[in-house]
Formats: sequence, C-alpha cells, structure tokens
Amino acid sequence: MLRSSFFALCSLLLFLNADCRNDGITPEEIPPGSRNYTWAVDTIYGPYNPLFSISGSSPTDLWAAGPGDATNIFYHFDGSQWKTDSLPRSFAPYSIFSFAHNNVWSAGDLGKIWQFNGFEWKEQLRLATGLDSIRPAFQDIYGVSPNDIYATGVCFKQDQTRWGIIYHYDGTSWKQIPIPTINTNFIRIRKSNNGKYYIRGVTDNQFTESTFQLYEFDGTTLTQIHAGSQANDQFGSILELGGKVYFIIGYDLFDYIEGKFVKLARLSDQSEFMNVGIGRSVNDIFLGMRNGIAHFNGTTTEYVIKTDENVFVRSGIVLDNYVFMRGRDLKGNNVIYRGKQNE
Repeated sequence: MLRSSFFALCSLLLFLNADCRNDGITPEEIPPGSRNYTWAVDTIYGPYNPLFSISGSSPTDLWAAGPGDATNIFYHFDGSQWKTDSLPRSFAPYSIFSFAHNNVWSAGDLGKIWQFNGFEWKEQLRLATGLDSIRPAFQDIYGVSPNDIYATGVCFKQDQTRWGIIYHYDGTSWKQIPIPTINTNFIRIRKSNNGKYYIRGVTDNQFTESTFQLYEFDGTTLTQIHAGSQANDQFGSILELGGKVYFIIGYDLFDYIEGKFVKLARLSDQSEFMNVGIGRSVNDIFLGMRNGIAHFNGTTTEYVIKTDENVFVRSGIVLDNYVFMRGRDLKGNNVIYRGKQNE
C-alpha cells in the first residue's frame, strides 16, 4: 500500500513538473489580435514642427504636441479632423498625456510643464535655468491618476555634462525625486501591474556610439536592469500592454520576471522595424516601421499599412477599438494613421 502511494506521488510530481515549463512560466491563453481594420490617414504639414507625442482620453478627444512652431504646438482631434488654435506660447513641448477632456498635461524644454483645463493651456511648472548654464528639459510625462504624475528628462550644461531627472506631482505640487547623478536622458516612464515603474534612458555620445539603459523604479530607488547600444539589433524600448510593462530589445519582445528578462517572441526580422510598438496584449501589437505599420498577432508579423516612401512611425495609442499611430515623412509632413477595428 505504501509502495503504491509512493509511486502515485512520484507520478503526480512528474506530471506537474512536465506541465510547468519555461522556468515555471505558463503561457497565457490570449487570442490573436485582429488585423481587420479600416484605416484613414491624416496629414499635418509642419516642416519645422515635428509632432513628438500623441495622447487622448477617447477616439474623439486626442492631442498631439511638438516643439518646433510656437504658434502651432498643440493639435486636437475631435473625431473628424485635427485643429490648432495657432496661439503663440512660450513653450516647446516634447510629450503630452491626457486623463480627460479637461485634464491634459504637457512637458518640454526648459523644464516647463503646462496643463489644459478644458478651456485654456496654463503653465504649471518652470525649472530654474541659467545657473552654471544648466538647461533642463522634460522628455516624457505620464500618470496613473490625476494625483500621481511623473515627468522625466535631463539637465545638461554647455560642456555636454548631463544627468537624468525625475519629478512627481501629488495633486498639489511638483517635487524632484532625489536620485544618483546618472549620465543619461530619461525619455520614457511607464508603470506596470507589479507596482514598479520602468524608465528608458538614452545617452548620446559625441564621439562614440550612443547607448540606452532600462531602469526599474519603485518611487524611491532607481536600479539599472539593462543597457545596450542604439544599433537596431540591440535598441531597447518600453511598451505597456493591458496595464503591464514589456520590453522591446532589438527585434524581440521580453517580459521582466524576478530580475530576469524572459524572451516571449520575435516581433520582426526587418531592418525597417523602429523598435517601438503599441497594443492590447502580447498577441496584439502594432509595430512602428520606417515604411508603415506592421502587426504581430502572437504568431506572425504582417504589414497592415505599407508605404512606397519612408514614413517613420514612432509612437501611438490604443483607445477602445481604435488605433492611432504617429509618423513623419521626409517631406516634413506629420502623418497620423487612424485604424478602426471592424465588427
């Protein structure tokens, strides 16, 4: 009897072990994302005004921002067309983030942060400049709630000395987060469902190849978890899928689990891949390409939009059954692709 129980227990353990492969990670049963979309293209001419960022609270309430033209730095989409108020502003935005139609934030050059209250844009923060020729610039602004917003960027001097900066808004005021001096520019921050933030930094070197870094941030402590070059096969970026942060490193998609990067999939083998993506899940990712947009459905990658000329698609947003992706062509046009999923 004891011997039979022993063999039964061993068989059960072998079964459980065989069913828990890939270092204990069980693949999720996620359906492949659809490619059945109707696409439209909006063109905003701006030879000196590349739009750097796009955000929105709904498919009929989107914003795009760019630093190049003081009178046309903000564009709004109402579901049918993009408009700008053409008002002159002493602001050069690099990033924009929207919570609602009456709560939109933008961050940019000279350490400035502006907010839209539903009626007008107002400056909310301006960092001190001029001291030791220091020039601050925010590259990204992002929040999980109106009382929990982060802005990241860089301070640099004329002698090329630079260091990354992180600021936080608690619903009342902006405060700098004390971190070690790191020679980098924090250009993107996102929060994952584990409660941690993940930050991408870029170090532009004048005489050697530029590098990037990936950091984990718990609100106090900043820890570097990866670094690489800016070459296509190594370049790294951060993307948020369904409330969880994943990573694109080179041409591959990675998860970060218990201090280790775990490869999930090969996203693309094409040199046109811009190492960026947006989506709803690991099986539903739209990829920015140098000549359009591709889609990864968990198994294969195919173009959903392919252009005859270069359109560098670098960012976007998913809202309900819509996909918006922002690019720029070589003629100075800002190109925004709008995809609506068909029923």
